[in-house]
Amino acid sequence: MARLLVTGLNRALRRGLRMNRDLAGSLPQLHTRAYHYLPMVQRVGKLIIWLVALGVALNGWGVDTLGMVESSLGQRIVGSVLSIGLLFAGAVVAWEVVSAMIEHFLTTTDRNGAKIERSARMRTLLPLLRNAFLILLVTMVSLITLSELGVNIAPLLAGAGVVGLAIGFGSQTLVKDIITGLFILFEDTVSVGDVVDVGGGHSGTVEAISIRSIRLRDGAGAVHSIPFSAVTTVKNMSKDFSVTLFNVVVSNREDPDRVIAVLKEVGAEVQAQPQFAADILTPLEVLGVDKLSDTGVNILAQFKTRPTRQWGVTREFNRRMKKRFDELGISMPTQSMQLVVGQNQHDRAMAEALSQGS
Repeated sequence: MARLLVTGLNRALRRGLRMNRDLAGSLPQLHTRAYHYLPMVQRVGKLIIWLVALGVALNGWGVDTLGMVESSLGQRIVGSVLSIGLLFAGAVVAWEVVSAMIEHFLTTTDRNGAKIERSARMRTLLPLLRNAFLILLVTMVSLITLSELGVNIAPLLAGAGVVGLAIGFGSQTLVKDIITGLFILFEDTVSVGDVVDVGGGHSGTVEAISIRSIRLRDGAGAVHSIPFSAVTTVKNMSKDFSVTLFNVVVSNREDPDRVIAVLKEVGAEVQAQPQFAADILTPLEVLGVDKLSDTGVNILAQFKTRPTRQWGVTREFNRRMKKRFDELGISMPTQSMQLVVGQNQHDRAMAEALSQGS
């Protein structure tokens, strides 16, 4: 009978392995872990079957195994074993359900089979929550198991509290990093791919975000790893949209209305280009004459662009504006120095020496 039960268990587990292969495409990590769980279930199942069979055989030979189980000690042992077994099984099921849900969310594909990219906040917070859930499960299972084995866990809880307090005082910077990082992630202040400035001379493209630090790569290719405790402010230059501002300075002799009309024409030309049409969200907005000074007339204009696309639009607009100004003869002020030489012999000698570079 025991042999038949073991054979039936093996067949059921083999069927489970075949069903598990169907999950390999959608949940590859669960598929891999199942190969570790099913052999363990097989061994435990065989052990239970053979123990029951041994008890029945001993009872048939005159050993009162049923009475031993029904005794107070036997009931306590059986009850503790069953409680611990169910506790472990429930913990494993809960852990796998949570892991499978998180894995499925992070690896979901669209109708075309392309992977849906989740935000950096989701890719960071969900694995963190999974790890926190694992720590909670391990702690609870360990404490309940010790309690079932007759160990007084009250001193352990008190000692753990003292140790946790000591660790908290000794790692204040680490705790500050984690808490600040959690708030930044929850508020979705930055994401991977954003161009940010976090102060302290650290700016660049976000390459990675962890629970403790943020990693940036600047324009020179250098990588900055900044703990969140050092991040006082976050200047995100690629959130939702970007604005590129032009401060155009022309000579005081130029007509501002004419210059504004030329700027609008240049802006329309840039927006009509196929490589920039999708990046520019609104036509060029000329804000008007911002300032009059002895150096010239300052005219402000701006484009609203997609995130991180403002620099390419700026370079193209400046190139076309310079060429158009040259064609139309619109002058832009340049810095110059005028040397006035006196009429006496000493001033003329100094001017001649300066002209020769001596």
